[in-house]
Amino acid sequence: MFDLPHNFGDYTLVAFIGRTRGGILYQAIQQGMDRSVFLELLDPDNPEGVGVEDFLMKARTRAAINAPVLGTVYEASQAQGYWFVTSEQLGGSSLQSMLDRGQTLSMKDLLKVIETVGNVCGRYERLRTAFNIMEPRHIFLDDKSAVRLMNTAVPGDFHEETSRDQMKRLGIDLPPLVTPDVPGTTRMRTLLEWMREGQNGKPMQWDQVMELVAAVREQLGLSPRVTTHRYTVPVESRRKAGKKLLWAGMGLLGVGIAAAAVLLLFPREKETVSRPHVPAPKHYPDFSSSDHTEVRVTLPGGGELIVGAHEITLESYRLFLDQWARLTPELREEYSHPDQPDKRTASHIPQDWEAMWKAASTPGGKWKGRKITPRSPVVNVTFWDAWAYASWKPVAPGEPRYRLPERGEWMALGNMLETGEKGDRTLVIDRYSNDHDLKTGVCGMASGVMEWTSSMEKDPARVKEPPGPVACGGDWRQPGISNRVEYLRSRGESRDNLGFRIVRNVL
Repeated sequence: MFDLPHNFGDYTLVAFIGRTRGGILYQAIQQGMDRSVFLELLDPDNPEGVGVEDFLMKARTRAAINAPVLGTVYEASQAQGYWFVTSEQLGGSSLQSMLDRGQTLSMKDLLKVIETVGNVCGRYERLRTAFNIMEPRHIFLDDKSAVRLMNTAVPGDFHEETSRDQMKRLGIDLPPLVTPDVPGTTRMRTLLEWMREGQNGKPMQWDQVMELVAAVREQLGLSPRVTTHRYTVPVESRRKAGKKLLWAGMGLLGVGIAAAAVLLLFPREKETVSRPHVPAPKHYPDFSSSDHTEVRVTLPGGGELIVGAHEITLESYRLFLDQWARLTPELREEYSHPDQPDKRTASHIPQDWEAMWKAASTPGGKWKGRKITPRSPVVNVTFWDAWAYASWKPVAPGEPRYRLPERGEWMALGNMLETGEKGDRTLVIDRYSNDHDLKTGVCGMASGVMEWTSSMEKDPARVKEPPGPVACGGDWRQPGISNRVEYLRSRGESRDNLGFRIVRNVL
């Protein structure tokens, strides 16, 4: 296992997406350009045996394909001893996410998907470029019905079988996205059947598919697509194709009948995440060397835990907010707690965040009468906020994910502290303060803010009520207490004396 830093050259890793052949795919922020990207990292120990030259050759191959619908390759470079390639992060939702949600598409959008994939297959064929078959996770559709594709070109010789297999793959993947019982449904299902199984026992060609798509467009009263590659059907051919198609014998509707009844794309969730209008630092903080430090602690009774040396700071949380707003709804849901009611739309912006950050970023600034800096613990965060932060924070491949501590773990840590005098009434993290334990290297467990845990327990004072969330530790109101426990009413509760720290297991 290799030690991958959180900040990687000019990039800050946001989220782990998955593994590729020889590599690891992350969502990242390019700091200098302030944009979201896909970052594919060459795994030095990849089991496929992909070397640096092969890794870079794939990037060069994709960069040579110039098509507006394909994601752009930005950079192939090396930083801190690791080779990586960055490319455009496509907007909208992938077809895979729509399939997972049980969503269906309008005939217009399904036709655009087929045409766009066919166009790219034609481009690959003309350039004699090999490519991997595009799956639903490679095809994106935004709220303006624009179709974009991840670039799947690879070094090697072009094979026509791959292009036909791509057609068959669409014929297999798209049927669940067809809206039932609307004008065009039967025609679309027939077209997809022919794409995967052939027509009259003969495999379909992309030229035939494009002519059929053009005919369906004309029959539904949709404007023809303007394309330029070899699969494009001229306007004259489209008119003829509409007359010659074999739809009539299948009981299909005639030209123009369905035009007024074409179903629009299902309403999509609108992005409601708002980014705070507050001063932004020129550069993102360096998690690996300054803002997020952690220590390895042996717990009483055995067992080890990697613990955040202090509570999550405003500085760290601001980076999280900035990057959370760029995540796709699918990734937001993945990093949210399973019980959270608004997994895809929650902004995780704390109450009074703008005033809090403005005071923190102003020299000598105060918030609610107390000194505050970017290194102060973030407060006014709910359990959902704390959970999302811990789930989102990237780790090295194969390492345990970050999480909130359990109540028992927190209390065991608090009882270990030998800090002497405790009680920092400010909201400033200082590893040389009275509440910095020289034995463990952990600070802030008896001052500053109380901290969320992952535990749900019954309040001894409310035995008839169901279990509720638990917070632990001292705070600026009652400093010096590391064994304090408070049973909260709701995971949505937020207060100016409540923050959190994160931990992770030791392999």
